[in-house]
Amino acid sequence: MKKTIEEWIADYCAGTLTREEGEQLRQLLLHDPEARRFFRDAREAESLMRALEWDRRLDAREAWQRCLAAWKHRRQVRRLRRWVLSGVAAAVAVGAIVTALWIYPRTERAVLPQLAEVEQPSIAPGELKAVLSDESGQRLEITSASSSRIVAPDGTVLVNDSLEGLRYDRSRTEEQVKWQTLSVPVGGEYRFALPDGTRVWVNSASEVRFPTRFAGDLREIYMTGEVYMEVAHDARHPFVVHTGEKLVRVLGTTFNLAAYPDEQEVVATLVEGSVEFCDREKCVRLQPGEQAVLDEATGRIEKREVNTALYTSWASGMFEYENMPLEDIARQLSRWYDVQFVFDDSAFRSHAFTGVVKRTQTLEKVLSLIEKTTNVSFEITGRTVHIKRTEDAANTLRSGN
Repeated sequence: MKKTIEEWIADYCAGTLTREEGEQLRQLLLHDPEARRFFRDAREAESLMRALEWDRRLDAREAWQRCLAAWKHRRQVRRLRRWVLSGVAAAVAVGAIVTALWIYPRTERAVLPQLAEVEQPSIAPGELKAVLSDESGQRLEITSASSSRIVAPDGTVLVNDSLEGLRYDRSRTEEQVKWQTLSVPVGGEYRFALPDGTRVWVNSASEVRFPTRFAGDLREIYMTGEVYMEVAHDARHPFVVHTGEKLVRVLGTTFNLAAYPDEQEVVATLVEGSVEFCDREKCVRLQPGEQAVLDEATGRIEKREVNTALYTSWASGMFEYENMPLEDIARQLSRWYDVQFVFDDSAFRSHAFTGVVKRTQTLEKVLSLIEKTTNVSFEITGRTVHIKRTEDAANTLRSGN
C-alpha cells in the first residue's frame, strides 16, 4: 500500500525508515512540490522539538502527535529561535521535523558499512577556543577552562563567563581606546560581548578586530570569516561591520555575515531589524528573512528571501542543510573538524544533501548521516576524508585495500 506523506513523516520521526524507504522519500521530495512545501512548513517546528528529549524511543504514533503539536505552534518558533541562539537553552537536541532523511536510525541496523569500523581514533568536533591579541602582537590563548577573570596583554580586564563567553569588566572604565583582535582557529569557535553589549559568535577560521570602547559617531569593527551578531541598539551611534572593502551598516539587529577569504561569495543574512550591505559601488537594504550575496568575481549583489536558520544554526550548535552541495558542506566541515576532503570524482561536488546534524557529534557520525541519503561514501585516513561512490568503497573493503 502506498504511504501518505503523513505516514512518511510519522515513520521518519520514529526513526523506523529503512535505507530503501529513505531513498523513496528522498525521491518524493525531489519530484513533488507539494510534498516539499509540506516538509518546509513542518520544519517550522524544529526549534520547539529541540527542547524535547529525543534520546528516548518514540513509537510512530507518539512521534507524529509531537510533530503536529509543534507544527501548530510554528508562529512561536521565530520568537524562540533567538532564545535558543542566546544560550539560554541548557540542552539542544536534533529536531524531529526536517526536510529530508538524516536522523540516524535508533534501531542501529547496519544498512551500510559503518565508519566506526575504521581502525583509527574518532575525529572529535571543534571546541571553544580563541586567541586574543593586542596591537603590539602580544597573544593570550583562551579556552572554556580559562580563568573567569582575564587580564589581556594590554592590561584590559575581561570576564570569561561560561555561559555568555568573554565580556568586558564594566566595573572598570577604559579611558584609552585600545584595539584587540579575537582569532578563532580551525576546529574552534568562540563568543564574546563587545563593550556596548553587542553579542558576537565567531565561527572557525575567523577573526574580529574591535576597540576596548567605542568612541565617535560610529561603532566600527572589522572581521574575516563568519560571525553571528546581536547588535545592541543605539540609534545615535550606528554599528558598522567591515570585511575587506565591504561593510554592513546597522542600528540594532540580528544577522549573520560570512566572508571567508577562500570563498567567492560574501553573504549577509538578516534575522531581525534592518541592515544595509554595501560594497564600493552599491548598497542593498535587507529586511528580516532576506539575504544579500556578493559575487567577488563579478561584483554583482543578489538579494533573495531565505530560511535564515540554514545560515545561523551553527551559532546554536547545529549544522542545518537544505539541498546544499557536498562541496560547500565539505568546506564547512573541514573548518570545524580540522580535516581535508578529497573528491575522488569531481561530479560528487554538486551532490546535494538536506538535513540537520549536531556540531557536537564526531565527524564519523556526521558523515554516516550524509551517507544515508546520498550515493557517496566517506573513507577516513588520518585527517583526510576521501569522498567516493558507495560501490567503490564497498569494493575497496572487499579487496582488503
